[in-house]
Amino acid sequence: MTTPPPPGTPGPVEPGPVVPGSPPSAPRPPASGARIADVTVSVVLMVAGVIGFAMLALASVFLVMMSDGCFDDRCNTDLMTVGWLIAMVAPPAVFIAAIVWTLIRIARRKTAWWVPVAGAVLAAAIWFGGVALMDASLGR
Repeated sequence: MTTPPPPGTPGPVEPGPVVPGSPPSAPRPPASGARIADVTVSVVLMVAGVIGFAMLALASVFLVMMSDGCFDDRCNTDLMTVGWLIAMVAPPAVFIAAIVWTLIRIARRKTAWWVPVAGAVLAAAIWFGGVALMDASLGR
């Protein structure tokens, strides 16, 4: 036998349906047009940069042909090798770091479009620096 609830207390509360998973979170505010544009431009710049630096890496492979004119010990082959390695390895590494940094900024909801641009400019400057070292090693 059970005792009745005291007068003035609300009746039994029926539990709602049990849904597996976490409790519902607060609704997100709608994304602004500037945010969507920033993400879109960042992704387009990253894809364009990957394609551009893939072509630049292919061109860097053929830079080794600069050594064809080296005979009679007129060229500094050590400097040429360093310049070729810089032109071959450093630009893709710099741009990959820029892509990672862009993705981190996108995830943190910060403006990110300028990171792939800055990464591409820095990587291109490093590539031209490597080519300049190779050119300086020719001993003309």
